[in-house]
Amino acid sequence: MQEIVFLGMRWVDLINLVAIVVGPILAVAVDRLRQSRADTQSRRLAVFRALMRTRRHRLDPEHVGALNLVDLEFYGRKSVIEAFSAYMDHLASPNPTTEEGHERYFEQREDLLVKLLHEMGRDLGLHFDKHDLKKLAYGPAGWAAEQEIQRQNMTFLNELLAGKRALPITPMPSPPDLNPFPPPPHEIKAQAVDK
Repeated sequence: MQEIVFLGMRWVDLINLVAIVVGPILAVAVDRLRQSRADTQSRRLAVFRALMRTRRHRLDPEHVGALNLVDLEFYGRKSVIEAFSAYMDHLASPNPTTEEGHERYFEQREDLLVKLLHEMGRDLGLHFDKHDLKKLAYGPAGWAAEQEIQRQNMTFLNELLAGKRALPITPMPSPPDLNPFPPPPHEIKAQAVDK
């Protein structure tokens, strides 16, 4: 005969009741914790992918947006945050005025971005060689030239609209009888009548 412990229930019944009530609650809590970690990893990977995809086009809005998310998505990841801070400090420093200083500035910027990508990859469990991160990125030179032309055109247009620049107008003489279009019908009739 089993002894009654609580409210007329035996030990076995009490343990079964606790398992029936607590089991599903624990399962939901564990699933939410797992999902939260998976979401965090997914967001970090999205930021990393955006920076990898645009590492040759640093003025791309996707690149800038991903950079602005690094400190949020990798919060508490010391090596990533240190590399990110060094890179952002460098970007915030003034551009040098000499040609030699300019080259050194851009080389250092490249090295700091590679270090940031390397640390982010390590944090995500991806191991890249720093040399590969630097050399194995593709960006057509035409894209950079096109972006530069667009920036120049925007600057010109802004100066024009702000009244800081005049629109140059050059009168062009019309070429004699080099019109690629035939004359209007009434001129053809007038020429036929004159002859």
